[in-house]
This record gives sequence, C-alpha cells and structure tokens, in this order.
Amino acid sequence: MFDLKDFRKNKLKMTQTDFARLIGIRQDSVSRLEQSSEQISLDILVKIAKATGTTLDELVNYKRINPRPLQLEDTWKNANFTKCSIVDYIDDKLKKYKEYWKNNYYKYISELRENIEKIISKPKIAIVGQSDTGKSRLINSIIGSENMPTSWTPTTSIIIYIKHINDRPSYIEEDVWVFRESVDNVVGWDDKKLSDEEYCRKWKLSSGGADILKNYGTRQGDMYAEGEAGSAVIFVESDILKNCDLIDLPGFGTGDRVEDDTMTIKAKKFADVLIYMSHAGQFLRGEEIEYLKETINSLNIIENRNHNSLKPLSNLFIVASHAHTVDGGNVNSLNNILDSGCNRFFKTLPKGYFMYRSNISGYTYDFDVVRDRFFTYTTDIENLRKPFESELKSLVEILPEIINNKAKTFISDYIKSTGINMDKEIKEYTNIINERNKYDKILKEIESNELERKKYNHERRKNLIFNIKIMKEVSVSRFIDFYNKTIDVDKIIEIIDEREFKKKKEDIQLLGSYINSTLQGGMQEILKDESEKLKEEIDKYVSDFEESIKADKFSIEFPNIDFSFNATRAFASGLAGLATLGGLALWASTLGNLGAYILVAKGVSLLSALGISVGGTAAGISMVAAIGGPAILGIALAVISAISIFAVLSGGWKKVYQKK
Repeated sequence: MFDLKDFRKNKLKMTQTDFARLIGIRQDSVSRLEQSSEQISLDILVKIAKATGTTLDELVNYKRINPRPLQLEDTWKNANFTKCSIVDYIDDKLKKYKEYWKNNYYKYISELRENIEKIISKPKIAIVGQSDTGKSRLINSIIGSENMPTSWTPTTSIIIYIKHINDRPSYIEEDVWVFRESVDNVVGWDDKKLSDEEYCRKWKLSSGGADILKNYGTRQGDMYAEGEAGSAVIFVESDILKNCDLIDLPGFGTGDRVEDDTMTIKAKKFADVLIYMSHAGQFLRGEEIEYLKETINSLNIIENRNHNSLKPLSNLFIVASHAHTVDGGNVNSLNNILDSGCNRFFKTLPKGYFMYRSNISGYTYDFDVVRDRFFTYTTDIENLRKPFESELKSLVEILPEIINNKAKTFISDYIKSTGINMDKEIKEYTNIINERNKYDKILKEIESNELERKKYNHERRKNLIFNIKIMKEVSVSRFIDFYNKTIDVDKIIEIIDEREFKKKKEDIQLLGSYINSTLQGGMQEILKDESEKLKEEIDKYVSDFEESIKADKFSIEFPNIDFSFNATRAFASGLAGLATLGGLALWASTLGNLGAYILVAKGVSLLSALGISVGGTAAGISMVAAIGGPAILGIALAVISAISIFAVLSGGWKKVYQKK
C-alpha cells in the first residue's frame, strides 16, 4: 500500500501545506488521504507522479523499511521467579493457617506479601515530549510493531500502557482495553491493579484490536470528542516488553485539552526511566527546558557510586528526534544542536541544582555528564539511532537484576525486623498464659492510670501540632524574604549580566527559567531546614510516648516480663496510611529498613521504594520530590505563569524586563 505520509515527509521533505500546493488540492484533503491511504484515487496518484517526477509503479511499491526491533536478554525472569515463589508460598500458608494466625502474625505476613507485589514489578519507561516529536514511531520501532497509531498531527491523546502479551490477565481476551478518564471522582486508571478484574471492569470503556486506539487514542479518532477515555492498555509480543512496560504519554503543550498535560505530569511520576523527545529542528526551546528541569527533579535516583555500576542519570534519555531532517542527518550539525541545547539547559540552572542528587549518588553532575544523556534518533538512518538504542538496551537488561537484588535485601531485612518483634510478643503471650491472674490485676492498675497518661499524651500531641504550625509559618516567612531578595531590580540585572543574557526572546525565556529554578532551590533549602526540626520533634514525641507506657510502677513484680511497646512501629504504621510528604517523608527516610517499608507501603515509585534513594537529609528531600511534594510543582506553576510575559515584551531593556 502507498504510504503517502511517509513519502511526503521522508522522501520529499515537505509539509502538508507545501505538498497540497504542489499537487493542487487542499491541505485538509492531504491530511485525510494520509490517514486513509486506501482512498487515494488513480487521478491523485497521477498528479503526485507528474509533480514529483515519480512513476506510478514506484509510488505503488513505495513502502518505508522499518528498523529491526531491539533484541534483549530476558533478565526479568529471575525477578519474576523470586516474586512468584514467595507470593505463592505466602498465599498457600495464609489460606492454610489464617484461622490460627491472629492479630500481628497475620498482619505481618499480609503486609510482606503486599509489599513484594509492589516492589517486584516491571520497570516503567515513559516516552514524553511535545506533540509530533515521533513518540509513537519510536515505540513502534523498538517493539517491532505497528500497533501504535501515528499521524502527522498530534496523535496520542490518552495514556497508553504497552505490556507484554504474557502479562495479559486471563479475564482479558482482547489485545486492547480502553479505560475511562475518571470513575467516582477518581482520576486515572491504576495499571498496578491490572490483576483486579472487578476494578478493571468498572473502569473499562471499550475493548478490541489495536485499531480501536485510533478511535479513542488520537485527536482524529471518532471517539476523541467524547472525552471519556483517559488511558488504555495494549498487549504486544516483543523482546523489550519482557523486561519492562512502556508508557506512551500525550504530547504536552498542544492546548487542546488541559487534561492531556495533567495526565502526562501525573503518569510520568510513576516512571522509572524517562525518554524525553524534542524535534531536532527546534531542539529544547522555552517551556521544554522548564519541563525537563521539573522532570529531572522528580526522576528516581538509581545510580550509586558505591552500590552499582550505573552511569549518572542513566535512566534519563534526552532525544533529538527527526534527526534525518537536519542537513540530511549530518553528524556534526546534529552534535552542534545537542551541544547548544545542553548549553541552554545549563544556563538556566542555579548553583546547587544537582546538590541533593550528588549527596545521594556520590556523583558530580557537570556539563559533560548531562551532555552524555543527549541522543539523536531517526528511523531512517541507523547510525543516528544506534547510541540511543545501545544505551537503552543495556539499561533495560540490568534494571531487573537491580530490582531483584534490592527486593531480596528488603525481604530479608523485613523478616529479620519482624522476627525480633514476634519473638518478644510470643514470650509475652506465653508469660501471660502462665500468670493470668497476676496480669488481670496489673491490667486494672494500667486502666486506672490510663486517663492521666492519655491527658499527658494529648498535651504532647497539641505541642507537636503547635510546633508544626510554627514551622509552617517560619517556612512561609523565610520564603517570602528569599523571594523578595530574588525578585529585585538589582538582583535580576545582576543575573542578566552574570549569565550574559541578551535582548532576544530565547534569552528572556532562559532568564525566567533560571529565576524559577533559583526560587525552587531556595525553597528546598528552607524545607530541608524546617524538616530537620520536625524530625527531631517527631522523634521526641514518639520517645516520650514510649516512655509513658513504661513509666507505670506496679504493685506486683514481674522479673521475667518485658513490658515493651514499639512506639516507632506503631507511629510508622499509621504514617503508612497518610500522605507521606514534607517532614514526615524525611522522618520516614531516616528509619532505615522500617523507613523503606513505610515508603513502599505508600506505593512510592519502584526504585525509590527499594531504598536506592533512602537515607539522610538529602534523600528525604529527594523523596518528597519523587512523590510530588510541594518542593517541585507548586512554585513551578506559579512562576512559569508569572514569567510567561517575558516572551511578549518590547521596548526598553534590562530594567523593563526586571519590572515586568
């Protein structure tokens, strides 16, 4: 079949408008013909042949040669074996001994199973970028399939999860299920609940073959205007999908639907690897740099100088797509484009931007390190995509091994920690059975003192809440002061001079981006300081609570009994059910294995949950960013709105920009 779109774009290197003018038809007619090549009449083919100097035979036989899909070693099978072995064993024992395992015993085992399910899950690779950067074509290329819809105009309008055919649950018979945008005021289908048939059927909107993605998943689709669809899952046979899931995200910044940008920001937070695509002809401009900085801030820190061989930022790929359109794919021209893009990016970074990441990973993030994550891509010229494909292949093969090893360590530590607590509880229960009458008496004494102890704890809790309120006010006050010092005439002029920004639209956008990053960095420092104080307050509160339990003096001596109460675990268990943000995330991250457990229970993205970025103050702040804490998005949205006026300024120079 004649591929008109590919012929126009890659052979003629023409836009739809230019091509329409060439053969004497309307641009919208070209768009329709490209979507339905089978409707191209002989008259149109003759016009194309005459206008382009091509024979009809050449046109009819013209078909693009797709690159070979990525071929990888299946390293996920070891992690999956670990998961299935342990989960199956636990399920069997839970069924068999449920009636005998009371209270904490059953709870511990159930929690362990739940956490294993969350920890050992395939890494997710998200592909994101502005519309028409070739995201769907890249996916089709690496999986070796034409299942993803592609079109000249912005295509994917919903989040599409691409999974291996073997991951399809038994209750799903079709290749594709489409899910609603929201159900019962909850936005976004949760792909981690794919095995839950009742949940998925509640969200299901439609199902069928891959072709239904064109109806629901593209802006040209018949069902797009309905606005009901929010995501879809498609099951495909492909080597790369044995080791990971792919997520095709809607292109941001189209202006068609606010929901598209919102869904993209939300979904990429759960990705372990991010491929950011930008058209080589307009590489990393304006809002793209701001989006990329926010992305790096929330990206999992998987590299660690002391624990693995991963390169810095190895889970980030910044890709210049359509590379063949730049001087016919000239390597020197493309390298200059990548260098310039990286330079523009670095020009917007304040000092200390990578400080938290460095403290965790042990690496320094200079220009060369970041530039190493810039790649070119095109399906037309193999050499221009080879470095990208090689890096991606290597990462996707090693990630399952990291997950498997971290999971084993976590399980071992969890069982060890739980075992100590269970040994104590067994000892106490045994003594209670042996000396029941004495315990009846001491229980009455505890109950008589309980009113006073509750009153004391109530006062401590009030003090803690009051101190949190003070810390909040201090944080706001400190940030207002920092903001006023940053948004200042002389300070901004100083930045313009120091960064050598010129009087041009691009530099003014970079200036706004730099100011935004400076404000974010300052706020992170303020939050870090106040979070340290909150951690101390929480530790003191938990310690006092535990002491109040042990403080009672009883009329009967129990030399062989330890009236221990693990207040930290009790507090942490409650924390696991809350929004683990700010100082609470910092507190959790300092609890060692227990802290990692809390963060796993909250469903924090996979690699962070495994403890790769857990430990220390910097890790706590990083964890806040990873789960969408206030240190990232809140200020970014406000400042981006404020600085957007820079793009339309005219007239004076530095002071005019500053005042605006």
